[in-house]
Amino acid sequence: MTRAVIESVINEFLDSKRPEVLAISGKWGVGKTYALQEMVKAYKGENALAWYSYVSAFGAKSIGDLRSMILVKTRPFPVKKGRVGDAVEEAEALFKKGRGGAIYNAIMGLLEKVPYGGKHVTVLLETVATSLIRKTIVCIDDIERLGSGITMDELMGLVAELKVESQCKVILLFNEEQLGDRAEQYVKASEKVVDKKLAFVTTYGEATDLGLPADTPLRYYVIPCIRKLNISNIRTIQKIANGLRIVHGEIGNRSDSVNQQAATAVAVFAGALYEGGTGFPSPEQVTRYNWHSAAVGVGKDNIDQSWRDKLHACGFTACDEFDTEVLSVLKNGYAHGSELARHARALDEVVDRAKLERIFDEAWNKFHNRIDGTAEDLVLDFVSAVEVAARVISPRNLNSTVKLLRELGFSAEADQVIDKYVELNAGHTGLFRIDASHISRDVDDEKLRQRFAEVIADAEGPLDLATAARLLVEDRNWDDRTVATLANASADDFVALFKESQGEGLHTLIKCLYSAAHYRGPATLPIAVRVTAALDEIAKTSTLNEIRVKRLRNLERNA
Repeated sequence: MTRAVIESVINEFLDSKRPEVLAISGKWGVGKTYALQEMVKAYKGENALAWYSYVSAFGAKSIGDLRSMILVKTRPFPVKKGRVGDAVEEAEALFKKGRGGAIYNAIMGLLEKVPYGGKHVTVLLETVATSLIRKTIVCIDDIERLGSGITMDELMGLVAELKVESQCKVILLFNEEQLGDRAEQYVKASEKVVDKKLAFVTTYGEATDLGLPADTPLRYYVIPCIRKLNISNIRTIQKIANGLRIVHGEIGNRSDSVNQQAATAVAVFAGALYEGGTGFPSPEQVTRYNWHSAAVGVGKDNIDQSWRDKLHACGFTACDEFDTEVLSVLKNGYAHGSELARHARALDEVVDRAKLERIFDEAWNKFHNRIDGTAEDLVLDFVSAVEVAARVISPRNLNSTVKLLRELGFSAEADQVIDKYVELNAGHTGLFRIDASHISRDVDDEKLRQRFAEVIADAEGPLDLATAARLLVEDRNWDDRTVATLANASADDFVALFKESQGEGLHTLIKCLYSAAHYRGPATLPIAVRVTAALDEIAKTSTLNEIRVKRLRNLERNA
């Protein structure tokens, strides 16, 4: 059902004095309440009832409580001011002067005499509400959130009473999918009470028009992404609009490439944060997602293929530091203290970034989307792409490329690609510090990790064995730099370390060394061999140490 048809049905309902009930159902966030309030505000007809009351069933403790709320919130209709809420004072004045004047004055007088507001006054108000609510358009929202003190049968009984006895028109607004145990009761009661049923749906275009004002920054860039992600929840789109304002306010005017990345990240992470009910991947899954890694079976993002296709369609192939900052901004609702601006400047410092990204993507597209050509040709394309576009390739995407080259049997070329990447990114030491990053587990090529560790060691100096051991024990720091120091240590080095580390911490140190040795399998197992050799050397020094070492060797089994 189109939006035009929905509006036509609602306007026709408003423009009639005939008592009847209209049930409007739709998912949360599709704009049911907003659309109705806008139509109520804009109504200019002459055939409607003279009074209007909007209430939410959420929080109502009893059917009498709900009836009283309807009375108290009754307003003149059509609305004569700019907003429904603006007519409150006028409505109260009319109420006091008109049909409820005497009762109103009596209740106000009792309120001054009965202590604590008076339970009796509440009962009185509930009683008189029945006679005062007449020929009114009554909208009851959120009926799926009825309090435990109201049954669905009681609610529908009130609706029938308003329609038949009070000659009212009643509009019910709710999310039918969330009725839960009350769904069966509603269906049975609605067959007798409800006259018209309307399924309220919103397309992404309609939701965008309502939730994304024309003056929203980066609007041009985000609209295609909203469509490709199939986001039609107005509340989510309003979150996107707010996120765009915050992000743009922080990064300012940037290149088309950075603007597009910013808009895409806002849309994707807004979906991850607020569209979980539609199956949208979680923020944790999205930050782990990498289109290139998935192609070679690296990483564990656990994202369904249908969502991979949607993310790829809107240009989101991996999460970098800039994207991670966008997620943080959306979670917090502010950008104070973020690194957004710095990351945006860094992205724009690379000349022709978009062109270079296309060169790298084209090499991968030849792998993904074609079945012709040879492995040799594909390898040459990847080598050439890295030589040209190294500055825009992330460590995780480089890892995926290297893994594919090795799988194809071109390990020498894979090592060549790593060396070229390191050479062309010289001076950007932070790029190679991957251990503290969320991508650490997804960069698993040992040669690549070893080469990155060498770059860090060259820039910061190697760790001595005692420092590496301390970091290992105190911080459980098994980063590449620490592991490299341990791997380069000889058996004699470990003998010296153990002699310097005698005391209560010796057992913990040896256990941590064995754990580090098994950290990456074959690549780090030589550490265990040298630790054992060191213990063997110590065992030779005396019968006492031989007995001690037998016990120390058991630590490897428990590591």
